[in-house]
Amino acid sequence: MPVSGDDAVRHFRAAGYQFLAIEAEHAAAIETLPKHLQDPFDRLLIAQALVEPMRLLTHDQTVARYSDAVVLV
Repeated sequence: MPVSGDDAVRHFRAAGYQFLAIEAEHAAAIETLPKHLQDPFDRLLIAQALVEPMRLLTHDQTVARYSDAVVLV
């Protein structure tokens, strides 16, 4: 059953998720990443995980190559 973007946001907030804004430091960190990927959104997520620091969970083996902060699940 499809869920609208607004419904998804409500569900995430109700579940206690916190939203992470894109900061200038995240964008700046992108240029220091190896060129394993060209997808700008993936690269931004990786940069955020490294800058914050946080864990990024992924099913993508290429994304997982960036750091031990990126966990292959």
